[in-house]
Amino acid sequence: MNIAYLLLHDQRFSGWGLNDFVFQRYHFAKDYAERMGRKGNKVTLFTFHQNVKETKEFALNSYTLKVFPVKFRFPPFVPIGNSHNFEVIKELKKSFFDIVHFHNYYFWSLAPTVFAKHGSDWILVAQYHGEPELQNIGKHLHGFLFYKIDKFLVSTNEEICWLKKLHVKNEKIIKFPNVGVETSLYTKTGEKEKIPHFIYVGRMTLQPRTLKEKNPWIILEIVRELKKRYASEFKVLMVGDGPGIERLKSFSKQVGLGEHVEFLGYVPHDLLPSLYSKCLLSFTPLSMWDLDPFWDGSLKEALACETAVAGFNSYIQSYRQAKKRFGLLLPTRVDKAAEILSLALKDQDFLIRAGFRGRRFVEKHCSWDKVIDGLLKIYRILL
Repeated sequence: MNIAYLLLHDQRFSGWGLNDFVFQRYHFAKDYAERMGRKGNKVTLFTFHQNVKETKEFALNSYTLKVFPVKFRFPPFVPIGNSHNFEVIKELKKSFFDIVHFHNYYFWSLAPTVFAKHGSDWILVAQYHGEPELQNIGKHLHGFLFYKIDKFLVSTNEEICWLKKLHVKNEKIIKFPNVGVETSLYTKTGEKEKIPHFIYVGRMTLQPRTLKEKNPWIILEIVRELKKRYASEFKVLMVGDGPGIERLKSFSKQVGLGEHVEFLGYVPHDLLPSLYSKCLLSFTPLSMWDLDPFWDGSLKEALACETAVAGFNSYIQSYRQAKKRFGLLLPTRVDKAAEILSLALKDQDFLIRAGFRGRRFVEKHCSWDKVIDGLLKIYRILL
């Protein structure tokens, strides 16, 4: 098969340079492309970068990466997904792809991609990878484009319900992991620390307004309350980089968390399993209906290492409600979340069992082998 993967955003939000993205840093879209290329398919990954002036092409392991300059941004005030360059669309029109796989169908380049589909023979597969802040209007506007999408790959039940409200046909929707996990790498490597350790792995953002995108700030606010109200012993590992890291460090010191929080910066993927393994709980600071391992890469990685996970849901009111199959759903109220976290620290056996259950689930449903084999099956049926 001849497959195009579209990752149509630049790296303003991450702060990565071109060399970082191409050669240094892990990105799930590169993983998809490389693994699909290894299966004997001809694969091209299209993306943007804010620092390039002309299109650059890289022949990587088993696929081709094409990086386009950003010609304009629309709409304004959107942190990610509003970059455009119609040269990508011209390439889609003139190339003989079998499958065009669009990562994150709430990016604003979906509209020209749908336009490019007119008169083309390729199949359009669109995958859910979350939604940016300030995207409420966009969620409605994008619905007018969805009739042209041949298959939706969706990792959350909440999003499936939304698509059905937009009258997307059931047969077009497949519940599917957003990414896979290399379960031979991500596995338990040691025991939990005696002093409870928490971990966050992800981008260090400027303070967002909602939990639609990962919000590491709420973690610091909760553990500040945990320390102040419950005098708990704990350590928080903050792993990753991004535009907000210096402000997060400053805030941590300002509120007296200097001894409790350690910022590790970017950590290569082969070193993450040992960090996950020694932690009692991994934070995924996103709003979610439930702890669903089909959703979010770091959530899967933690569970693969037998570490329980914590997400957020504003309707949670008690520890009994917060306890879920794979960890905790914390309320968005900081004081209430700290109270529930303090109770969980007295119930560590529950968290250990949750992590063990998570490992079994990820092995069965979310390994990269399972994801790629499942995706190939979907592609073949569509063709």
